[in-house]
Amino acid sequence: MADRGTAVYFPDTLGELLLLARREPDALIYSGGTFILNQRVSRFADLPPAVISLQDVEELKRVSRSERYLEIGAALPIRDILALGRSNVPECLYSALRMIGPAAVASLATLGGNIAVPGRILTSVPVLSLLDARVELRRQGSSRWLAVSRVHKPNGNLELAESEVITRVRIPLQPWSVEVFRRFGSELAPESEPLSFCGLARTSNRIVEEIRIIGSAGLPAPLRSRDVESELVGRRIPLAERDIATAVEVYQTLGTGLTPIQRDRFVRLVQWFLLNLPAS
Repeated sequence: MADRGTAVYFPDTLGELLLLARREPDALIYSGGTFILNQRVSRFADLPPAVISLQDVEELKRVSRSERYLEIGAALPIRDILALGRSNVPECLYSALRMIGPAAVASLATLGGNIAVPGRILTSVPVLSLLDARVELRRQGSSRWLAVSRVHKPNGNLELAESEVITRVRIPLQPWSVEVFRRFGSELAPESEPLSFCGLARTSNRIVEEIRIIGSAGLPAPLRSRDVESELVGRRIPLAERDIATAVEVYQTLGTGLTPIQRDRFVRLVQWFLLNLPAS
């Protein structure tokens, strides 16, 4: 799929990968390649002079789960994450991953790849942000953790230093009374007016203990108001009409560049979510 002038490297270990990334700082880190192949305009993908494939790095395909976290290797195919089952993956994330594509795409696409597309917020990112997920960034001699919500800068560029590679995604496991994910259109087809929505809430004895709401139209800026979320904590269920109306009014003002259809869908989903919070 590459031009003849492209050199493709296949490291076997994480150590080899980090060494290659340091030696070839401008190389494309290639995992499943589904986004790259989707964007090609001819038979061959438009690739840079150097590509580093992750397909043989088994360390990037490991999964571990504790009481507090689910950790997923950045190069693990979406298909294999779904194979873990709903009991092991947060419901909202499981629902989002099922929307990424048909079986052929899910067998190639990876969680790290879905996160790290410059200038695009793909399906998993809003959900992972709402779950307070973090990514491990490694380069030769150092490592750090970064919140998924900060991977994309406001201008769409990635918050990765030279030669850094996403190696793991760490997802906190918290009990939620309700987890909702909805998506319209596709981020890969702007003409479809894509809109993703995710809502999480924890309630007890008809009281909102915690609530999180996010929307995304595939643009770097998320549709989220932490102020509204804070205001709703402690409110009784069902929420008062004035509380819902105040929240909806704020959400109507979020985001720039949304089409009327995208904004209307988002606001309607917010209203629906708040009206249907479970009592316990």
